[in-house]
Amino acid sequence: MCVLELLGYAQMKSKGGSARSFHSTRRNPPVVTFHEPHGKDVLRHGTLREYIRKLQLTKEQFLEFLDQC
Repeated sequence: MCVLELLGYAQMKSKGGSARSFHSTRRNPPVVTFHEPHGKDVLRHGTLREYIRKLQLTKEQFLEFLDQC
């Protein structure tokens, strides 16, 4: 969540389920949706790559934001 906040995203109201949507007025795409992991709070590598792609970041950019959290 910290990286999303640094990017200017805020969580939108949830309609239930595991999907979480975030909105930003200064980023493209303006809305991104992610799913909370079930059970363990661990993301698989493929899921993390997909999320980084959705945010239109490189791995290096994501890691720079993550260092700020």
